[in-house]
Amino acid sequence: MTGRYEPTWRQRRTVALLLAAVVVASGVGSVAALSDGSSVTPQVSAPDNATERNESATTVDGDGTAEGTTSRPVRPQPEPPVPAGNETIATSETGPPTAETAGLPVLRPADDNVTVAVAENESVRAGETTTMTFEVTNDGDEDVTDVVVTLQSTGTVTFGPPTAPQTSQSISLEELDDDETETVTIDVSAAKVEPGEYPVFATVQYTIDEDDNDDDDDDDDDTDETVVTGGPSPVPIPVDDARSFDVTPVGDRIPVDGSGVYRVRVTNDGSETVTDVVAALNVTPPLSSESPTAYIGRLEAGESETVRFALESSTDAIETTTGVEITLIYNSETGDRTRTDPVTAQVTIADTDEPTDVDSVAPFAAVAVVFVLAAIWWLRRR
Repeated sequence: MTGRYEPTWRQRRTVALLLAAVVVASGVGSVAALSDGSSVTPQVSAPDNATERNESATTVDGDGTAEGTTSRPVRPQPEPPVPAGNETIATSETGPPTAETAGLPVLRPADDNVTVAVAENESVRAGETTTMTFEVTNDGDEDVTDVVVTLQSTGTVTFGPPTAPQTSQSISLEELDDDETETVTIDVSAAKVEPGEYPVFATVQYTIDEDDNDDDDDDDDDTDETVVTGGPSPVPIPVDDARSFDVTPVGDRIPVDGSGVYRVRVTNDGSETVTDVVAALNVTPPLSSESPTAYIGRLEAGESETVRFALESSTDAIETTTGVEITLIYNSETGDRTRTDPVTAQVTIADTDEPTDVDSVAPFAAVAVVFVLAAIWWLRRR
């Protein structure tokens, strides 16, 4: 039976020496490779849950100096969401805001020849509509034709009635001689703003005819037409104080589940006379009115007038103080029909059997007097 082979110690020593020689030779080869200019990139491992970073390996040339770097790609990270309402607009794409993007006309120099202005002493009251006079003047040295003036609003001052406001208005004139002025009238409405001057913007366009009569042999004159455009440029519109009225209740008690007369004193606190004044009442449950309008008529500056409204409270009404809205509709001195903003006035609903107004019991008192006189007459006949 053959036994297992066991190397002698001398054989083991020989093998160990050979392995050491191989290791030494490998180290020398690596150093030689580095000296030839080749590069060695160490492999760096990172945990799976770590963020990848830019790793660079240095390339070493023959003299041991760094030649360059190589980068590993970075994993893109998602951007956090932007809260609603905080979004920003890239100005590189849209550019900075301009007058056009803001809804305003881009102003240009006014034309020196044809000018537009509001006539002297013309104005409009805040919250009202009036007919204003505009002057179109040819300040140039030549006659012009086909004149078109376009007025554009920015919202504070509009054109036409307040029920149908217009943002632009055009004026056409066939001809304007040099130094000639034409007047035109336009309905202008002003918002309820502080007094001052608020602009509209005017654009003018017209034609200049230039005759060439140098050739006497030619019966037909050669005419050159030049179309000129100027603006838009601002035209200030004077806006005066809003008209003022005072509305004060003087009989404001209405019985629960009953009817009464609601009286209000209206005072013209303005400086001008108004005519055809009508007070309109707007009520909500538990109050109602079968005649919610009252005619006042003419009110001079500082004059007062008391109006009456028949009011009735419902069966489920309770003792309380509520409000009603009163709107005044009138004609200004220019004849324009205008209305005020609703004014809130108080009404007291009271649980009482006492008469709330002399006018409300006057018919019953008259009937009672008739019955008493009839009874006396009957007794005397007997």
